[in-house]
Amino acid sequence: MKQSNIIKIGLVVLPFGMMILGALSLIYSLNAPASKSREGGRSVLNVKVLSTPDELKALVKRQAYDIGTRPWQDKDNTRITAKWIESELGEENIGYRSRVTFIGDKGKDYRIIEVESPGESLAEEVLLVVSNFSSPDSSPGANYNASSVSMFLGLARYFVNTKNARTIRFVACPSRFPDSDSGSILSTSYIAEKCKREKEKLVGVVEIGSLGFFSEEPNSQSFPNNFDIDFPTTANFIALIGSQSSHQSMGSFISGFTKSSNIPVQKVSLDDEEISAFDGLSVFTEKGYPVIRVSDTGALRYTHHGKKTDTPDKINFYKMAEILKVLSLTISTELNP
Repeated sequence: MKQSNIIKIGLVVLPFGMMILGALSLIYSLNAPASKSREGGRSVLNVKVLSTPDELKALVKRQAYDIGTRPWQDKDNTRITAKWIESELGEENIGYRSRVTFIGDKGKDYRIIEVESPGESLAEEVLLVVSNFSSPDSSPGANYNASSVSMFLGLARYFVNTKNARTIRFVACPSRFPDSDSGSILSTSYIAEKCKREKEKLVGVVEIGSLGFFSEEPNSQSFPNNFDIDFPTTANFIALIGSQSSHQSMGSFISGFTKSSNIPVQKVSLDDEEISAFDGLSVFTEKGYPVIRVSDTGALRYTHHGKKTDTPDKINFYKMAEILKVLSLTISTELNP
């Protein structure tokens, strides 16, 4: 065949080939699962992605080592932590559009970060997930509260772009913020008051406590003073802590969590006097909102609680990943009654 004829055939065939290739590419893009891979395996558009132990570990290390101590009195590190959480939740990472409320005296340098996945048929009913991102002074706070924030971000990642009957809202806050009249105010008190003022219909509040330390050693679990709580003596369980009314109102959450968990679960139901000792819980119950804290019981089992030795090497990230899965599945059921 002459070279000129080959060139002519090529000029005719090539455009058709490009058209076919383009059509196939379009079909694939329309039918392929939504995804947008990012560094560290994160995905903006994927839904119901469970964070791995290594990913949870990276989040804890980021807080404990890169940011460092995060007491609420440290305005600079509190701001850095809040902006980091906002970035993690944002459209360039997990995929939410964050809402930031500036609080505190004078310059209002403190931030509360909110994101949500709106519900459909029961959109006015809201399940609130809350995490405190402050650490004790002079402590890297790997378990207290970096494990809490990592679990919080893992849950937010799981529920991004999901469709549910109810709305799920995630709120991250410092433990306190300065106030010229009282010295300081609990951030959760501000959140509860705001929800009440705006007549929010909160069907439940899940407060994420420290969730990183477990032990199979005998007598590794201690008991709270002045409380009639019968904890097991081995620190291998998760505690679901709330008022008696909260345990009744959120009974399906507690039951679902308990049935789904391979880790032992201890239900801690407190009377009105006992719940008042738990500031983060009582601020919601006083407003009529049921709240359950999910916790490893912190200082009652963890000798490094609030100390310089509270570092990521003490944390059981495999247990954390397992708890994240149980929480994700349980909350998903609550969002679709």
